[in-house]
Amino acid sequence: MKKIILSAVVVAMSATFLSATTDKEIRQEAKAAIMKMGKTLQMHMKQNMKAGGSVQAASFCSDKASAIAKEVNESYAKGVQAKRVSLKYRNPANKPTADEAKVLQELHTMFDEKKSLPKILVEEVGKNHYKVYKPIFINKGVCLVCHGADDVRDPAAYKLIKAKYPNDKAVGYKIDDLRGAFVVDIVK
Repeated sequence: MKKIILSAVVVAMSATFLSATTDKEIRQEAKAAIMKMGKTLQMHMKQNMKAGGSVQAASFCSDKASAIAKEVNESYAKGVQAKRVSLKYRNPANKPTADEAKVLQELHTMFDEKKSLPKILVEEVGKNHYKVYKPIFINKGVCLVCHGADDVRDPAAYKLIKAKYPNDKAVGYKIDDLRGAFVVDIVK
């Protein structure tokens, strides 16, 4: 398994490097997929928050975000899939695989040790198969309405969330916390 860190930070992981052409192609493809997924989900979340507040936004997230993510994935080139993962996931569909959990744990360790995290991490998982990680942070107060501590979350929105996801782990965050990562799986 080869790993590549694509930032100014050199992380203590066993790293080997791809050719510059491959590295650039993988980064460009992953960045485009992440931007499209992130912007699409964020746009819908903002629309629902504006239309009906945190309860409607929570309802949208619970009922429609997965379908929208699936639709966005269908628009990517063949062999490219993007998703969000977290060690503290809400939706079991966002549970990381064993290799993703290992990378997330490494990112959380770096975060806890106040080290700079890579903007993008490329992992070669097999011949012509890559996973690209982009950390996700809680960077807006509105995120805490559903993901914050008990005293910050909206009780009505969280009641709806808890009904759909009784084993929810995606709470207790503060501003600037590491939430998880976008993962783009690329098979060339």
